[in-house]
Amino acid sequence: MTDYRGIIAKNLISLRTLAGLTQAEVASKLSYSDKAVSKWERAESIPDIAVLKAIADMYGVTVDYLLAAHGAEEEPPQKQGPRKMTRNKTLITIISVVGVWFLALVIFAACFFSGITAWQVFLWAAPVSLTVALVLTCVWGGRNMMFIFISALLWALSAAIYITWIEARPWLVFIGAGILEVIVVLAFGIRLLPKSKDGEKAEPEEGGKGEGGGEA
Repeated sequence: MTDYRGIIAKNLISLRTLAGLTQAEVASKLSYSDKAVSKWERAESIPDIAVLKAIADMYGVTVDYLLAAHGAEEEPPQKQGPRKMTRNKTLITIISVVGVWFLALVIFAACFFSGITAWQVFLWAAPVSLTVALVLTCVWGGRNMMFIFISALLWALSAAIYITWIEARPWLVFIGAGILEVIVVLAFGIRLLPKSKDGEKAEPEEGGKGEGGGEA
């Protein structure tokens, strides 16, 4: 009988080492605890099929690759590891945000040489750049960063509106922003709840399934 536990464990260790990730980092990406990841790598339990698919996607391999034995010299069929992809996404986000501020500088310079005072362009560059960062984060699916950018955008936009237009009762703007912030916190807080107290899936009451996975 094929020892899938041992095969999967070796592949998980190999892929994680190649990607330069710790067990805690892998656990965070999968929304599991590092205890569960450690058990998978010690062949004490195996991830269920949904988690195997998530792991395969994370490393850029197939589920079949995780279930097959490989020689020590064999390279996994992936073009770039998770950390490299993360660096590329971060670089693209930074370039896009810098582009917004550069455009704001160009507009300000054009207005300045035309005798027009347009310092507000920098004020509005903040929410615009945060919007760009938020859109890119939504495309790449980083929930924690989405929460940060949404919150920052909310307050930057409120400040821009207040400074640019509001003359009477400016506190209304920030009260509204505070209410929206509470809604955002509650929405993301509910969706970011761990699957169980320690981040592992709950064990079934009966049967032979281990924590965070099933039997082969």
